[in-house]
Amino acid sequence: MKNLSYIILDGNLTSDPEEKTIVGGKTLAHFTVAVNHSQNNPDSKDKDDVSFFEVDAWEKLGENCVEFLKKGSKVTVMGNLKQNRWKSPDGETKSKVKVTASTVRFDSMRKRDEKVA
Repeated sequence: MKNLSYIILDGNLTSDPEEKTIVGGKTLAHFTVAVNHSQNNPDSKDKDDVSFFEVDAWEKLGENCVEFLKKGSKVTVMGNLKQNRWKSPDGETKSKVKVTASTVRFDSMRKRDEKVA
């Protein structure tokens, strides 16, 4: 039986998506989404907090992200969490959790080279 690691993010891009072509010709778009949330702790001086999530979007979805999204774009991302693990040159085990997008809703959409009137 497979386990579930699904996530929904609603936030804004911190920079323009980066497009890469992987060996075999597959397209990958990589971007980071900033998600604002408030803390319910009345003792906290900082009422708002921000989390940053790295997102990978593949093939046509990735191509659309590169074409229509830019820094500041509002998006809703749905996808799976994936943990990458590796050993650093000094032998220390490192890990990073990323989101592999299955759906990206463009909440503020405009071609990257379009100007606002």
